[in-house]
Amino acid sequence: MALRRDLLLFPEGKRKTVTFSYDDAVTQDVRFVGLLNRYGLKGTFNINTGLLGQESLHTQNGKTVSHNKLKPEEILRVYAGHELAVHGRTHLELPAVPAGTAAYEITADRQQIEEMVKRPVTGMAYPFGTYTEETKKVLKSCGIDYSRTIHSTYDFRIPKDFLCWHPTCHHEDPRLFSLADQFLEEMDEKEESRLFYIWGHSYEFDVTDTWERMEEFLKRIFGHGDVWYASNGEICSYVQAARALKYSADGSYLYNPSATDVWLRIQGQDLHIPSGETVKAGI
Repeated sequence: MALRRDLLLFPEGKRKTVTFSYDDAVTQDVRFVGLLNRYGLKGTFNINTGLLGQESLHTQNGKTVSHNKLKPEEILRVYAGHELAVHGRTHLELPAVPAGTAAYEITADRQQIEEMVKRPVTGMAYPFGTYTEETKKVLKSCGIDYSRTIHSTYDFRIPKDFLCWHPTCHHEDPRLFSLADQFLEEMDEKEESRLFYIWGHSYEFDVTDTWERMEEFLKRIFGHGDVWYASNGEICSYVQAARALKYSADGSYLYNPSATDVWLRIQGQDLHIPSGETVKAGI
């Protein structure tokens, strides 16, 4: 009997997914969200509710640009159709403060975002990208399911641990377009599904004058029938549902206890396991 290897597929049996993660709720997000909407793409926006409405400047590589934050009353309108996630109430570096302070930064930010969106918020990006094992424990206690780092993997693997979710690359990375080409290449039948995760800050497009470059990337990545365009939270929730499947002793029956339909490839067969149902694998 051939060695069995169950492969995760994305919704509707797709084998690729793209997601974006942008921080700080700066006013340049208005333009960036407009671009995502133009091409039918989804982003996750990590905001500091304690800093909303503040005006400031950012200087990088000798160039100074606006670092103004959106006002609280603008948030729902600007980010409609996208995911809002935690980034710390005031953007403190969490490993540098006591655990109680870190918990307050996370929970207070989470609560204020939830008051805006009227639903649970369980996603996050680490301020400054820094974390420790203790930080991860604090996140778990605060009800956070995933958190993004700033460490580029340059690959398309699904994370084993969503509390240290490493992105594929930053949007300014020189490899961005070559990674896009690699991501879009035809896949081998037995290859693991691909996750392309891009992150950044939209004010950086002003610093580097790369708005047009980013739009070219969005044009390249959108509109592919085998790609699921999803928020960070949608991907995390879907993978969690797949990992929660219950198998019979011999693996021939799969029960899906979650509220999310799941797709797998088992021995070359694409299998749809609807929410709350048990399905027999043709093995």
